[in-house]
Amino acid sequence: MAQIFSYDDHDTVVRKYAELVQKNNPEQYRVVTCFDEGEKAELGGVIPDIALFDPKGTEIQTVIEVETATSISNIQAESRWKPIADAAPAFQLLIPKGALAKTKRLCKKIDIKAKYQEY
Repeated sequence: MAQIFSYDDHDTVVRKYAELVQKNNPEQYRVVTCFDEGEKAELGGVIPDIALFDPKGTEIQTVIEVETATSISNIQAESRWKPIADAAPAFQLLIPKGALAKTKRLCKKIDIKAKYQEY
């Protein structure tokens, strides 16, 4: 997987990745982040970092959680990833370069189906 960003600040990665997805897929998705005022997605009782809706904004197509090197943990996997992954049509984890093996182990342990992208 190609590295997208060279920094590890959660909020910056969320904003930059959301901008990148919107820029590269303007006709395919309506992008909503956890920072958007008055318009947050909620799945499994959790507000995901990024939700990709259909172009009309009526149905969630993919949910993306952004993690940092310090936030990838069993607690995070159980309290955020699992509820979101179980409720989302597609679930993606955006993780720092070098964290793929650890992230995959956690997902397998808790039975989370996810796609992975490194930054």
